[in-house]
Amino acid sequence: MSHPARERPAAAFLYVLVIAASGVLATIYMGNNPWWGMVGAGLLFLSGWSFFLPVRYTMDAEGVRKRSVFGVEERKWHRVKSVVPDRYGVLLSPFPEPTMLAKFRGLSIQFSGNREEVLEFIGRHTRGNSRDS
Repeated sequence: MSHPARERPAAAFLYVLVIAASGVLATIYMGNNPWWGMVGAGLLFLSGWSFFLPVRYTMDAEGVRKRSVFGVEERKWHRVKSVVPDRYGVLLSPFPEPTMLAKFRGLSIQFSGNREEVLEFIGRHTRGNSRDS
C-alpha cells in the first residue's frame, strides 16, 4: 500500500497549506463568495488525490493491479514497453520510446519504502519487452 501524505507529512502539510491559501484567494478575488473558494480548493484536492488517498498495488506473474477509491486499473506485463523510474515511483509505459502520452496511457506506481524490491520485480517480468530507462 502506498500513502504519500502519510509517508511525507511535511509535504502533505505544505500541500494542504497551498490548497487552503488558494481557496482563500479565490474567495477574495471572486467578491468574497466562499463558493468559489470551496470549488477551487476541491479541484486542487482532486487533482492531487493520489497523494492524499491510499492506493494498494498488487503485482504477480501476470501483471500489476492498482486499487484506489476510484476503482481498479490493471496492466499485463506484455503490454509494458518501457519502464521509467523516478524518485517516488515508476511509470509503466505502453510506448517503447519516451512520449508525452505515456503519463496518460501508462500506469504509475508509487514506491512505499520498497524502491529496489519493486524495480527488481518489474525488471524480472518486463525483460525482453521493455527498455528500462
